[in-house]
Amino acid sequence: MKISGLAVAALLASGTASAGAVEDAQVAELDRLRGEVAGQVHLAAYDLVDELVYRWTQQPIFESPTPVVLAGVTVPVGLGTGIGALLENHVAGVLGANPTTQIQLVHCPACTAVVVHSAAENTVVSRGYDNPAVLEQLGTQTGQHALFIDVEAEGTWLVLRARITQLTPELPIVWSHTLTTSAGTPALLREASDLKSAEEARREYLDALNSRGPVTVPVRFVVRSYARPTEETGTPPPPFLWLQTGAELSVSEGGAWTTSLLAGFSFIPQAYQGLMAQARVSRLVTSRVRSQTHPDLYLFAGAAVMNVWGPATQPFQEERLTADELIVNLDEELDPRFSFGALHVGADLRVGSRVGFSAFLENLPSLARSKNMGEYTNIFGIGFQSLGTEVTVCF
Repeated sequence: MKISGLAVAALLASGTASAGAVEDAQVAELDRLRGEVAGQVHLAAYDLVDELVYRWTQQPIFESPTPVVLAGVTVPVGLGTGIGALLENHVAGVLGANPTTQIQLVHCPACTAVVVHSAAENTVVSRGYDNPAVLEQLGTQTGQHALFIDVEAEGTWLVLRARITQLTPELPIVWSHTLTTSAGTPALLREASDLKSAEEARREYLDALNSRGPVTVPVRFVVRSYARPTEETGTPPPPFLWLQTGAELSVSEGGAWTTSLLAGFSFIPQAYQGLMAQARVSRLVTSRVRSQTHPDLYLFAGAAVMNVWGPATQPFQEERLTADELIVNLDEELDPRFSFGALHVGADLRVGSRVGFSAFLENLPSLARSKNMGEYTNIFGIGFQSLGTEVTVCF
């Protein structure tokens, strides 16, 4: 079997193109991984700086506010040219937000500038805070101490070495410390203006993931409206406003299943009053556990028992009530009282596990034959006479 030279060239070209495409994909994947690692190192370095400043707030180095020059921040090579500037800005920001460290960062042009000092024996090119001849001329108008921060990657550990040097010709080190963290340890991302220890920050983080415990106290504002009857002569009940509170319990890990038991009351002067008790079971449908960054959608089912009284509650009777009869009864100052149960199903959208917006349909078994109420919808032969909307705030 003979293969022409043209066919061989085509095969070689296609092989080269395929190899080039694979190589480009590998380079792109390496760039992505490099960026991901650099981002993790950035956050870990920020975390080390936060821990350093937090320790200064607990045990200040100086007894009174002391000017200090930020002499330099060194970072591992190969993580991008911007990480040094970012870390330097973070150091300045955290120190500025925590004046109890007694460290006041100051700008010293003579300290950070590159200077040349010539003498008979030699010529020295150095930064100002490394040159004794320049340091002797600083006087009292600028900082007398310099802060050096070095961040290095040693194996799987990120190491921060910090030292404060007195700006005198001897350059004595007045304080030094070393902090380490594993590259696989997630950064705590502490708030600069409210630094906490690593243990406290980790506890707050876990509490947030667990929604600050399995039990929350919801405060719920509810509006229940009732469908108009198909016959024009019937008069539906007015919308009822309810305020509910109680306890909501997560019965599974991450809040996938919750149950709640609430009590509520309703009061509109000269119209109606009411008391109620409600139980509900909810199921998270958007994910396996609650999210701290995205809204969560729950589907729920529950039951309630309500007792209402007042002139405006007359439509809860089974007999047809016309508008004229309602007005006459109001003039007679009647005070009817009704008790009934309700079954409801609905959906609840939770934002940050703290605020919820929900809607539900409610079936009133004892009032299914009432001439004063219609149905919003009928599903599988079950009529829903009430439509409710809720706004929930959880504590």
